[in-house]
Order: sequence, then C-alpha cells, then structure tokens
Amino acid sequence: MNDGPPSPALPSTRRWSPGANLAVGLLLCCYFALGLSAASRKSQAGDEGIHLTGGVYYWATNDYRVQPASGNWAQRCCGLPVWLAGYRLSTFDDPNFLALREWEVADAFCYGVGNDIDRMLFLGRAMTGCFGVALGMITYVWARSLFGTLAGLFSLTLYVFSPSLLAHGFLITADMAAALFFTAAVGALWRLLHRVSLGTIILAWLALSGVLLAKFSGVIIVPMGLLLLAVRVCHRAPLVVQLGSQREVRGRMRQLAAFAALLLFLTFATAGTIWASFGFRYSMLNPALGPASREVAWEDVQVPSRVISTALGLARDKHLLPEAYLFGFAHTLSHAEQRAAFLHGEFRQQGWVSFFPYCLAIKTPLEQFVALGLSLAALLYFHRRHDLAAAASASGSRHLLYELVPLIVLLAVYWGFALTSHLNIGHRHLLPTEPAMLILAGAAAWWLKPPTTVRDGMESSATASPRRPIVTIMRLLVIGTALAAAAEALWAWPHYLAHFNQLVGGPRYGYRHLGDSSLDWSQDLKELKHWLDAHPDDARDPGHLYLSFYGGPPPEYYGIHAQRLPSFPDRWQPRFPEPLTGGTYLISATMLQCFMLSPPGRWNQGYEDSYQQDRQSVERFYQVQAHPTFKWQDIDAPSQKMLFDIFHRYERLRFSRLASYLRSREPDDQVGYSILIYRLTEEDLAKALDGPPVENLAEPEWQTEGRRLNHEEQQP
Repeated sequence: MNDGPPSPALPSTRRWSPGANLAVGLLLCCYFALGLSAASRKSQAGDEGIHLTGGVYYWATNDYRVQPASGNWAQRCCGLPVWLAGYRLSTFDDPNFLALREWEVADAFCYGVGNDIDRMLFLGRAMTGCFGVALGMITYVWARSLFGTLAGLFSLTLYVFSPSLLAHGFLITADMAAALFFTAAVGALWRLLHRVSLGTIILAWLALSGVLLAKFSGVIIVPMGLLLLAVRVCHRAPLVVQLGSQREVRGRMRQLAAFAALLLFLTFATAGTIWASFGFRYSMLNPALGPASREVAWEDVQVPSRVISTALGLARDKHLLPEAYLFGFAHTLSHAEQRAAFLHGEFRQQGWVSFFPYCLAIKTPLEQFVALGLSLAALLYFHRRHDLAAAASASGSRHLLYELVPLIVLLAVYWGFALTSHLNIGHRHLLPTEPAMLILAGAAAWWLKPPTTVRDGMESSATASPRRPIVTIMRLLVIGTALAAAAEALWAWPHYLAHFNQLVGGPRYGYRHLGDSSLDWSQDLKELKHWLDAHPDDARDPGHLYLSFYGGPPPEYYGIHAQRLPSFPDRWQPRFPEPLTGGTYLISATMLQCFMLSPPGRWNQGYEDSYQQDRQSVERFYQVQAHPTFKWQDIDAPSQKMLFDIFHRYERLRFSRLASYLRSREPDDQVGYSILIYRLTEEDLAKALDGPPVENLAEPEWQTEGRRLNHEEQQP
C-alpha cells in the first residue's frame, strides 16, 4: 500500500490542454467583464469610500489613521491606481484629519475636494477584480488537480457565474481579498506540510501574510493551520525536504521538530511583513504630518476577552506589532460583540445562530446546491462501483478523502466561527467558504467523463461496462446546471448584490428577509437617478418627493433632490418638524426594516406611547409658536436643546410608524431591488400616522427600562 504524500495543488500526471487553457482564459475574461460592467452601474457601496480613502492615504502619507480596522493589503491594492492617478487629498491641517475623524476625511476625499468618485471607484474596483481572477484560477487548478480537467472547468464555470463573487469581487472592500488568501493559505500550508522547498516556504509565507493583512478575521487561519498539522502528523507519510539535496524526514518526533522550525520561521517572517506594510513604524500617526489634535482612541475599544485584552496590552507596551494593526484588531473585536442585525422580520443586537445558514440557503444560486449534490453522488457512485480510491485524483494518491482535508478544514473551522459570531451584518462574511464549496462541486464533472482506474498497470475506464441510464441522466443534469448558472447570472446583471434565489421568490422579495450588505448597501443611487429621470411625474416636485437612504454617498451628488427622512448615517440638523404630505416615498430596504434606526426594530406599544407623547409636545410647540409675541431667541439654550432632542426623536418615531405601515403593503416599484418606491396619498398618510398601528407588539423589558431612564433624564 502506497502512503506517499499527495500533491494537493498542482497536478503531476495530467498535461495542460491548450483547449482547456483557452476555455479558462475566456471564462475569467467573462467574469471580469460581467463584474466590472455591473459595478460601473452602481454608486459607492457601503464602506467603499473609507476603504478607498484609507488605501490612498497609506501610499501618499504613510499614515494609518483612516480605517485601520480593515485589511491593509486590500486597501493598499485598491488605493494604488487612484494614488498613482494623482487625485487630490484634503489638506493635512483639516480639523477632521487632525481630530482623527476618519469618516469625515473619507467624505471630503470622495465628494468634497472635486475628485471624480465614479472614476476612482472604477479604478479601485478593477483592482479588487484582479483578486477575483486570481481566486478563480486557484479554484480551477485545485479542482483540476483533484478530479480532472473537466472538473476544473465545471468548478470555474460555477465560480464565474456566482452572483456573490460577481458582486463582492468588484467592490472596494476586504471581502474578496480575504476569500483569496484564506483559500491560498490552507492550500499552501497543506503543501508545505508534505514538501519543504524554497518555493513552498515562500508561498506559505506570502499566503499567511496575505490572510492576516487582508482582514482581521484572518486570525482564523491559526486554528485551521493547527488542525491541518494534527492531521498531517497522524499520517505516516515521510516529509520530503528539498533544500539543496532532497531527503525524507521520517518519524513523528523528527517531523514535529521540522514543523516547529517552519512555524517559528513563518511567525517571524509574517510579523516582518506586517511591520513592512505599516512602514516599519509603531505609531499609527505619521509625526511628519504634525501633531494630531487628539490621541488614538484606545479608550473606545473594549475587547470582551480578558486574555486577548491582556495580550494586546502586552503587545502595545512592548511594541511587538504596529499600533495601527493592534488598534484595528481591537476595534474589530470590540464591535463584533454587538451590532444591529435583521433576519426575516426580526431585529437583534447579538445575532442568531441561524443567520449564516439562512443566508446561505436563500442567497446561494440553487444550481450550486444541485452541483454539490451531483458531486456527492458521483463520489459515492464511482468509488463504490469501480474502486477508484487510487485513481480519484490527478496526483495518484490512494486516499481522496485525505487530499480533501484542507478544504474540509477550511469549511469546518470557518463555519464554526460563523455560527457563533454576533456580527450578523451580511452574507459577504461567508465569501471565504464559497471557493472551497465550488472546488468540491467539481467532482460532478465525473458524470461527463468518469475517471479511470489503474489495475495491474493497465488503465480502464469506469464506463467500460454498458452505459447505464443513471449516467446519462446525471450528464444532462451537470450540463443543465452549468447552463442554468450562466443564465441566472446574465439575468441578474447588474444587480448581483441584491441576488436571492427562488426559495424566497427571487430578489423582488429579498427586502423581507435580509438587509445591509446582503441586499441594500447604498449601491443604487445612480440607478435611482435613472428611475427618476424615467418617471418625471414622480420627480417633478421635490417638495412631494421623500427619501430615506441607507449609506454614506450624498444623493445630491447624483442630482437627487428630495425631502430627507430619517436615514443612516444620521445627519439630522436642528430644525422644526415639517408635516409629511402625499407624494412619492423612496425608502431604502434597510431603512424600511428600521433595524439601523434609533429606536430600532418593529413597532410596539412602547414606541406608540413615546410617539403620541412627542407628538403632543410638537403640537403644543406650534401652538405657542403661532402666538404673535413668540421669539425663539427668548428661549434659553438648555430648553432649546431639549426641544430639538424632542423634535429629532419625534421625526424618527414618525418614520418608524410610517415604515411599519409600509411593511404591510407591496411597494409600487423597486430600484435595483434595494430602494422601494411607494406612492402615498394624504389618506394613506392619515392611516399610517394617525390610525391604529399596523404593528403593535409587546414592549421588550430592556426598552421599557431604557424609556423610563430617558424620560427621567429629560425632566427639568
């Protein structure tokens, strides 16, 4: 029995076919063209502005005050072409820059100093697309090495036409970089654990550096690596060392010593890469730019784990890693414990165990589930009937399951963290698991060309026996799955971020199930402008056009002028509440569900009591204001502030009650599936704001106590 080590990433017994190479090139070009053309139709999505600004400032200033909580490499790569293009930065004496107000700095860079944001987004998104192309190539090579050339092409086809990979593969975020480096890292580590050479060491070092500098969730690679090491140590195969001359290391203790030396080297090499990425300087702020008006806000990050908090404190005191890296890691942990989230009509601050499984079920194209089923059926059928343990993979290993270990470990460990995570803000956090699933789905291609088995030195095909009907049926299903995946991706263009499968009725009904980056991430302002231009009756009178928008880009930048309803982020300015009138209401799907609003969640009796109380206060104020002797200047400053607080809260409660009413009816139209259009009459508004509440749930205990304390604070 041969227990020699497999070659999990590069096939050794199959030649590269020119025809397959051409198909791979065409598929990857199709991926890039589909994704970038779709992204060009979209406005800034989510955190793209601050990610892009951070990357440009890293290159231009060697200063890391902007978005240290995201991956350095992802931001640098996306910011590089924008920096080289010479776009204007805000001045370094800007009060927002000096006070470390990173979001305001990003807004100024994107919209305040005359830069062409659409062009900058195009350049940055094209760089993210390069990550996607690289990951697609890895997916093809890995599936090909396991199951053959057709399997590689099948996996790549599913990859190219995956709506999630097309959406997040062309956004200026760290998600695609994380998916690339997670996949590369587990593959590189697995190779290094079997063959130690200069090439495998460098590959593992770069992949580990990439995963730790792409996103702070990259630390999950540590338990993945330890689990891979445990499996490898239990395997009896010798360790091949090819540094100069080739030799084999046998015996577990000797192998463990070799692995310990490799671990020590990788730890120091990766730490060196992190230092290099932050300019070999501990301080987050570049002293050459002058002193800041405030210190780095370490007091604002509260790490829940005492052990991790102690370790971070030690690293800060001893300057073991750059301050920006440590602060970003602490900030990520601090904000991962509690975050507003929405799932199928429910609101929570600490998430659900079922959140990510639910996302997977309704956001994944059904073709991918079919492909995985066909893959499992192929593995069981051909292995059982033809004893293909020796011929299953291109490398000739006798143990296919052993070769699948890195993919299984990636999926198991990552899903273990996902299920226990409180950060339920988007399906995109599952992106690192998708390539592994698509690689495993490649085995479905065995139905098209069954593998061969080697007996007594002779190759024999698994189809040497008369063709069975099940094989023909499965072949048709495999071909149909690939064609259906392509058709669905073309049909969904350009709204890939808002894609939902038919289990929930498609993207039209997605707003009922998820929000935030799973659907509505501020990406459709350009589409909204096109819609308004095509519907002049709705856009004719800005006084009867209302907008509640989720996201950072200013609608006015795209020529959208409407009355602003409560939105996120909350940019409310002190004002007297104006009555709502009949007209066209443009409501972001995330704002409709109110989980990013304060007060959050569905309408309940506590909100109703507060709404009626504040409404009476507003009406009394207008009665007083109507008196001829009234002068706003006669009111003292504390009373003015208290009144504006009431006005602010009243507008949010009024919108929340309106949203409760709107959730009970279908929208009149949709823009990109993320912005819902409602045409409301005065009678509709009377029902929504004056009539009995459509929703009136019991008030949660935490909310009752919070409302009582808030009321006490407002007493004179």
